[in-house]
Amino acid sequence: MSRSAARPRPGAFLAAAALLAAHGAAAAEPLAAAISVRGGRLVASLDLSSAFPPQSERTFGNGLTNVVALHVTLAAPGEPPAALTGRVIDILFDVWDETYAVTTREPNAPGGVRTVLPDYAALRAFLAYPRDVDLGPASSLPQGSFVVEARVDVNPVSQELLERTREFIANPSATQRPGGSRSVLGAMASFLLREPETGGGVHVFRSRPMAPAEVTGR
Repeated sequence: MSRSAARPRPGAFLAAAALLAAHGAAAAEPLAAAISVRGGRLVASLDLSSAFPPQSERTFGNGLTNVVALHVTLAAPGEPPAALTGRVIDILFDVWDETYAVTTREPNAPGGVRTVLPDYAALRAFLAYPRDVDLGPASSLPQGSFVVEARVDVNPVSQELLERTREFIANPSATQRPGGSRSVLGAMASFLLREPETGGGVHVFRSRPMAPAEVTGR
């Protein structure tokens, strides 16, 4: 089957989301997450440290451009996502200065934000503990309990995943506008968070069920 034939169909998003939830519940690593509201937006702080062990310094210090793709969803248990976001982070180690040039692209900065980090400890902190991950309008928060799920791909095997993520970052309005279609969110999430392909540095994380009262700044 071709990759194009495997793209999610809008009519199948509920089944895909249900399968995703079942897979995630069985295979995901525990995720420590804090959700808050700032300026009318939902933002997340996450602990992804197990995706970036100390030995990953060899990967990121090889003098080549390395890529980290991050996808985060927020959803009521068993329901299609209420919020979805993505980040693509390009990392290049400068062998002369021994610093890391990092470019981060996400929906609120599609052109990329460039940062220079002085050493691997700073890079690992940047990757492993992302802060202020924008999940969309505060109105998308479910009324009842919810879970946060994240997928981290280090140097993704799937170029289609990167292309679709970059498309989403460049034009997130279809899924992140207030009252946006859950079917679009479900279809996109079922693709971005689908079962990892063989050979990638992939980690899937899932939080415990959280209550709206735990969201700060409301």
